[in-house]
Formats: sequence, structure tokens, C-alpha cells
Amino acid sequence: MKTLRIVPLTIAVLISLNVASQELVAQTEKKSGTLRINGALGAGTFAAGENMGGSAFLGGSLSADWMPNKNNGLTYGLETGILGGKTQNKIIYGFPALFRLGWHPNLGKNEKIDCFALLKTGWGFGIWGSQIESNSQPNGIAGGFTFGGTYLLSRHLGLYSELGYIYYGLARSSNHPEYPLGYGSGKLYMSIGLSLNFNNNK
Repeated sequence: MKTLRIVPLTIAVLISLNVASQELVAQTEKKSGTLRINGALGAGTFAAGENMGGSAFLGGSLSADWMPNKNNGLTYGLETGILGGKTQNKIIYGFPALFRLGWHPNLGKNEKIDCFALLKTGWGFGIWGSQIESNSQPNGIAGGFTFGGTYLLSRHLGLYSELGYIYYGLARSSNHPEYPLGYGSGKLYMSIGLSLNFNNNK
């Protein structure tokens, strides 16, 4: 009789262990970190002094985003690259150093599509901004917001795109009566490129 009692008890313990192990695996997969490295080319408008006529705003970016937990969809990343535009017959080049805070909401069951919203803030290191005005400085604050998405072509490769507003205050002059934040700004900036995806899921 004791043996007959032990058998169902053993089966119940094994079932409980199996269920617990499956839940642990599922939680581990959700919490496993994901790293994405993005490279893109972009364009937008370039306005000199916010009000004066500018030119096309061109640039390329390289960024990396880390998602430590898929449950909340938050990513933390860094971005750099090169950007440029022409104003007052002078070309301004800059190298941004930006921090990226992203939110990736779960909008559907299609795991190949990842939509996101990004807040960016940092600094633009200008090269020729000081040639425009004697009191100006080539560097300036940078920041903005973008919306975008990644479409995974394979497990590790995807198409990447962003659309939004990014301000680059290059040729900053604190003494200028009209344009204290700078001469350059990128507006409605759009970029497209490729994304490399790395995660801990096997």
C-alpha cells in the first residue's frame, strides 16, 4: 500500500518540477538581454539660425541599444556619426555623441517587426562652426525624439529606419541676440539602414 501511495506522489512531484522548470525558462527568455547595433544614412532640412534659409541636412549614424528586459521594452543606448549642412556659404560638420532612451511597445504577435520611440540627448562636436562668426563656438547641444522600426530579415539582421526631429546646435553663440542656441538644426530627420541583433536566447 505504501508503494502505491509513493508512485502517484512521485508523479505529482515530477509534474510540478516540470511546470516550474518551464516557467523558469520562459521568464529567463523574457529577461534575457538583447543588443542591437544600427548603422544608417539620413537626410533632412538644415536651417541656418532657425529662420534663415539653409540647405539639405545629410549624415550617417552608428548606434547601439541594449534591452536588458523584454517585459518593460526599455532600451538604453549610445549614438555617434557624422552630419553636415551648408549655411552662409560655409559648411558645418559635426560629430554627435548622444544618449538614447527607447521604448519598444509590444504592438502585435509578429516578432519580426519591432516598433520603437526614442528620446535623444547629448552634444554635437562641430568642426567649422567657429568660422561663421567670431563669437561663435563650433560645439553645441543636441537632442530630440524619433520614431522608427526594425524588420528582421533573419535572426541577426534587420532593416532599420527612424523619422523624427533632432536639433544640433552647431556654431553656438551665447552673445548672438537672435540665435543664442546656434545656427544649425536638423528637422524631420529620416534615416534608413541595417541593424544587427544579438541576444542570449538559444
